[in-house]
Amino acid sequence: MAAGFTDDARFAAWLQRTRESERATLARELHDELGAILTAARLDVAWLAAQPACHAPQIAERIAALQRVLTQGIGLKRRIVDDLHPTLLTHLGLVPALEQLLASHRTRFRGRVSASLDPSVAPSGEPALALYRIVQESLTNIHKYARADFVRVSLRRVRGRIELSIDDDGVGFDPAAVGHGHHGLAGMRHRMLAVGGQLDVAASPGTGTSIRASVPMAARPRAVASLPPPDRAVADAMSADHGRPPHRRLPRGDLSNPQP
Repeated sequence: MAAGFTDDARFAAWLQRTRESERATLARELHDELGAILTAARLDVAWLAAQPACHAPQIAERIAALQRVLTQGIGLKRRIVDDLHPTLLTHLGLVPALEQLLASHRTRFRGRVSASLDPSVAPSGEPALALYRIVQESLTNIHKYARADFVRVSLRRVRGRIELSIDDDGVGFDPAAVGHGHHGLAGMRHRMLAVGGQLDVAASPGTGTSIRASVPMAARPRAVASLPPPDRAVADAMSADHGRPPHRRLPRGDLSNPQP
């Protein structure tokens, strides 16, 4: 067993990978199936809008309202799909995916967001996904809890490693006092451990929060996939706990397809 990679850590890494696989499957289903439904509805509404009988002011107004609702639904579907499985990360890489994530955060964040992202930093696979999820989780926490006026995200190369930092000037917290049931920081650490990286958090009440994640440039996942998964009873219990059977796997769709 690799040093520092305990049974609990290996099990947590297995859960992370299982969760990401389920999220990718759900994203494909939403993209392909819900996308087809919304596309058909939009085409039907466009056809109705072109009919002479629908030019009456009251009918035209209702059709226009329906078109606005469909546009909102398409936008919501795209946001959900990107949250579940970042399309740009798969097709264009980490920096474009982070730029899109930060742009989305700016629309909801009351303060200022600054970014310094080295475009030459291009990890792939699990290291890239781990870094992306850390930024995503951090921005979500900042939006919900930090009451920050400023956020800065940095991605760069430093002596053969990729270093990610997320800093805010919010209310901060005491990492030692994070209660049971709050697993965000533990999840981030397990993500880094699974790809041979590390995570450091500096925070205290009233002084903001700084998160540092670091992985080797040639980071590869730790040997977790070769480990046997939890026994079938545990897997079945996990499915029952979620209240649903395992996802049905559809043929892989192209999430870069501009279909709504």
